[in-house]
Amino acid sequence: MSESPATIFAGLSRVTYVGEPLDLGHGIVLRSTYAHLFAANMMAFTRAPEGRPHPPPWRAAGGGFGYDVEVELAVPTAGKLPGGLSAEDAIWLIAALLRLSQYAYLMVPVISDVPFDAAATSEREPLLQPFEVEPRIFHAGAEEIARLSVETLSWIKDVWPRTAELLRTCPPLNLALRAADSCTVRGRPASALLTAWGALEELFARSRAELRFRVSAHIAAYLEPAGPKRLETFKAVANLYNARSKAAHTAQDAELGALVQSFVLLRNALIKMVDEGAMPTQADLERRLFCGDAAMTSSPA
Repeated sequence: MSESPATIFAGLSRVTYVGEPLDLGHGIVLRSTYAHLFAANMMAFTRAPEGRPHPPPWRAAGGGFGYDVEVELAVPTAGKLPGGLSAEDAIWLIAALLRLSQYAYLMVPVISDVPFDAAATSEREPLLQPFEVEPRIFHAGAEEIARLSVETLSWIKDVWPRTAELLRTCPPLNLALRAADSCTVRGRPASALLTAWGALEELFARSRAELRFRVSAHIAAYLEPAGPKRLETFKAVANLYNARSKAAHTAQDAELGALVQSFVLLRNALIKMVDEGAMPTQADLERRLFCGDAAMTSSPA
């Protein structure tokens, strides 16, 4: 039986990094690398003998995928990580926060038990495991946009340990962050829209009465100071809630624009909670809505 590796390596795709290896805290290091994960659809036309592969000829069937890995996260598996996270969960959390910040197209297609730049010449067979291979609805559009910035990485280093602890102590926020991260995976927009709004309801409508007004008012009050901008946001959120209801109660698919706007709304709320290190309570939201911003004092849920 092989021993578990002391460190695992996550390959990040669709982003690049220029600079020296960066310590993200708790033994996690980010650095540049290169590898390419690919899969091609193939067909065989003869039954396979028992216990053996299908014999040739084979033919390409089109499709498949390919991902350039240009950034590597080295994550220790021994010792205790914040929030009691496993190494795999720490990889997901850092990737999710990067996606939440400004790299919504980032993917982690593969994990290895050896550094990627050593895998080709490793004396033992490396264990290479697919991790995230389903494409997302966002694209970088330009190489400079995909370059991980020092400012964002500094923010990640600052917030990921306390966010890990917050996810452990605040299940609604944990569910909402995972929902936000999953709703941008390419698929059926209606299902993704319902996922995003399920997360928003979890955060802003602990009481399920009069959901449309309650969740719209609480989101607007949380994200905007009192005034015309808050009212404008309330009306926009209410319209998005109508799109959510249409997706939930009809056979029609949702518009991609409604999904993107709902994701941005959820993203902005989660960023604010991560920065503040707290999820607002029902009482917090009601004070902000009815008493004004000066009376608002955030407290952990």
